[in-house]
Amino acid sequence: MSTIGCQVTDPLPSPLVLNSEIGIVASVVAEITHATRKDLDRLIEIFADPDLKTNHEESVWFVNCYFDYHHINIAKVDNGIRGACFWRIEGEKYSGLGWIENLWVEEQYRRKGLGERLLRNTIDDMRVFFGRDDIRLRKVILTTQTERKSARQLYERIGFAAVANLGDIYDPGGNDLFYVLDVKR
Repeated sequence: MSTIGCQVTDPLPSPLVLNSEIGIVASVVAEITHATRKDLDRLIEIFADPDLKTNHEESVWFVNCYFDYHHINIAKVDNGIRGACFWRIEGEKYSGLGWIENLWVEEQYRRKGLGERLLRNTIDDMRVFFGRDDIRLRKVILTTQTERKSARQLYERIGFAAVANLGDIYDPGGNDLFYVLDVKR
């Protein structure tokens, strides 16, 4: 199992789990790591959820696409996947833009710090990924719906700013917001 080695600098001031170290979040012991092929069936099951607005066929495509061509970081508690963050390069790599496609935390682990740890680890994973080619991660972008208040609070606590209201571009009848994190050196 590969584990994400990370060390965060400003503007992400809280400590992260480093290498294969296990960390305690509230009362939850979790390991943040890269997804492996053996995690795919569970990820497909997770993302074939009506709340995520996908069916099984769409989930198979989404999970396999990200596993094969992009990046999936997971949070494991008691050897089970309790959180996942899907990310990719936005545009060309030289631009230094990372895109968080989806951040998911199992309901019973929400508001316990697991999502924040997973997101911070993912941002640091992006820094390492871009840094391998001497490219600085400049910005991280994501979208979320206005009604997802807890998610918006998490993003804003980490330093993301809502920079545009996208209306119902992704969610017909909904209201989507575009968030950007300016990553400091």
